[in-house]
Amino acid sequence: MLDANESHITLSLEGLSTDLQVLSFEGHEALNLTYRFDIELVSEQPDLDLESLLHKPAYLAFGPSGCGVHGLVYRAAQGDSGKRLTRYRVSLVPQLAYLAHRVNQRIFQQLTVPKIIEAILKEHGLFEGAYRFQLGKTVYPPRDYCVQYDESDLHFIQRLCEEEGLSYHFQHSGSGHVLVFGDDQTVFPKLSSVPYQQDSGLTAQHEVVRRFGVRLATRTSRVTRRDYNFEKPRLLMEAAYQGPSSPDLEDYDYPGRFTDRTRGKHLAQRALERHQADSQLAEGQSDAGLVSGYFLPLSNHPRTSWNALWLIQEVFHEGRQPQVLEESVTSDVSKEDGFTQGYRNRFTATPWDVPYRPALEHPKPAVLGSQTAVVTGPQGEEIHCDEYGRVKVQFHWDREGQANEQTSCWLRVASNWAGDRYGGIAIPRIGMEVLVTFLEADPDQPLITGCLYHKENVVPYDLPANKTRTVFKTLSTPGGGGYNELRIEDKKGQEQIYIHAQRDWDENIEHDQKIRVGHERHDRIEANSYTEFKAEEHHTTDLDRKTEIKANDHLTVGQNQHIKLGNGQYIETGNEIHLYAGSKVVIEAGLELTAKAGGAFIKLDPSGVTLMGAAVNINSGGSPGVGSGIQILGPLVPWAADSDKAGKLPKLALANVQLQMAIRARQLGASRCPICEACREGVCDIGHSAR
Repeated sequence: MLDANESHITLSLEGLSTDLQVLSFEGHEALNLTYRFDIELVSEQPDLDLESLLHKPAYLAFGPSGCGVHGLVYRAAQGDSGKRLTRYRVSLVPQLAYLAHRVNQRIFQQLTVPKIIEAILKEHGLFEGAYRFQLGKTVYPPRDYCVQYDESDLHFIQRLCEEEGLSYHFQHSGSGHVLVFGDDQTVFPKLSSVPYQQDSGLTAQHEVVRRFGVRLATRTSRVTRRDYNFEKPRLLMEAAYQGPSSPDLEDYDYPGRFTDRTRGKHLAQRALERHQADSQLAEGQSDAGLVSGYFLPLSNHPRTSWNALWLIQEVFHEGRQPQVLEESVTSDVSKEDGFTQGYRNRFTATPWDVPYRPALEHPKPAVLGSQTAVVTGPQGEEIHCDEYGRVKVQFHWDREGQANEQTSCWLRVASNWAGDRYGGIAIPRIGMEVLVTFLEADPDQPLITGCLYHKENVVPYDLPANKTRTVFKTLSTPGGGGYNELRIEDKKGQEQIYIHAQRDWDENIEHDQKIRVGHERHDRIEANSYTEFKAEEHHTTDLDRKTEIKANDHLTVGQNQHIKLGNGQYIETGNEIHLYAGSKVVIEAGLELTAKAGGAFIKLDPSGVTLMGAAVNINSGGSPGVGSGIQILGPLVPWAADSDKAGKLPKLALANVQLQMAIRARQLGASRCPICEACREGVCDIGHSAR
């Protein structure tokens, strides 16, 4: 039995020697929460330096066993003063509690949750020795992209632990406290056995559990999670985990935040364990020095099945020792329930064989609406993307990003149309401001939905002067200096479609092309023009045709050439006309045919044949004139236009077939689709039969 005149509750402050005595205290601690102990003290010094108390390591011991809690003085206050004693109040918290006062927005990439937590703890001066991870065999994959968004460091750590099913608790000694992370029951140490003794109102000779009861509650018995992986769009990303309890009560959620089924199965199991963690909950009262995160071996309970290990989840501590008052300052320390002296607690606990998983008490912050960001990439590049057209960005709130290729994860870019090898794509370029939305308002799932102009990235044409124009204009890369453009002008009376190709313009028309020009057409080609017709060519000109060839004209006709003129044909050459036929040349005129040269002529008309010249020689020798002969050049073959291949039909119909078969397989208890085992890996071709 404790001597009522002795002080068994003490507070030791590191580096300070004071006459402070504990009058009373109340404390609360629980798994996956920071504890707080509010302590009322008395001292003969009416002017203690409160500032010197702040942040001091301290140890609150209660009971002759020396158990207690270690922490930092988080709060210090002075109360009323009497003739000799002055009251003070301090609060003890773990160093981890200080993390609630630093709110941040930052990005972690390619790190596991333990590594993320470790990095934050080290930033706050918690190095190895102040914390440790005691994890089992579970492998925690690196998170490609994990955002701490407008939340305190403490909230962020607590949220990550809840998402992964990690526990944390504190282990205390007179010189410090250690933060311990774990993922199974082996991380929790065991206290000394404490007997159960029914509360009779009498003081026990030793530490006992005075009240102990257990309640059972209905909980979820099955968890199903579904997600979507755009790299395996036809794979049914679903995982489930079912417990032995009944009735069958399912927790189904999308998105499950996993990219492979093994991870999904693990998360489903952790979720079910979280649901059932408090399905059996013990509540008790004791005067033993209990600590959350420890196993309590209970003994001497009349229900023998309860004499086992119980994991202490939460403890409310209370202690009073009015004997330190040698006078009344302003008030007494009496309680309505009659508790005036000593130590007692209330606690909750769960059976040792029920895995502990923290409840989801710290939700992930939601991004309200969209944000803007700037596209980034490696130094010296103008466009940086991957095979899916994804880009990286730097958010305006990101203080750690260096505006390079490491600033974020790859962000998918929304398109107005996207099929298999068809659709539209315009990759945002480095330096562009983009509009980013977040799937499910999740800061870990950003998606680009558009681009925005600003003061430096201005519109292609001045506004509002050109407000009637719709423009798609690009910039040559690298280095700029050129552009391609499609411009549509809708101003009344000036309607226009304008196309500019900085270099080449290729057209590929698989069938017909029909062009109608309502007024004039002007074509200017500043180099050569090549045209090839593999069938017939038809031209009709209703009025005059005027053609000027400033060099040579070569015409090759494979068979016959027929020319029909409605009235006359007039040909003038500066030097020579040479007609040649391999067999015969026939010149026919209805009334008159005249050949004239050098003042002589031959004239054929209905009156006869007239020959006129200085002399008319018949069979008198001489020779005919000789022409220059033909030197025909053939045309060059035009180059083919650039071409591509057609896209493919969507696989939605096939995906629906696979979904129905997967559902049927699950109903039959099969672990995979009956077509092939490869479907589990997302490589199944549903059009082929199983062998």
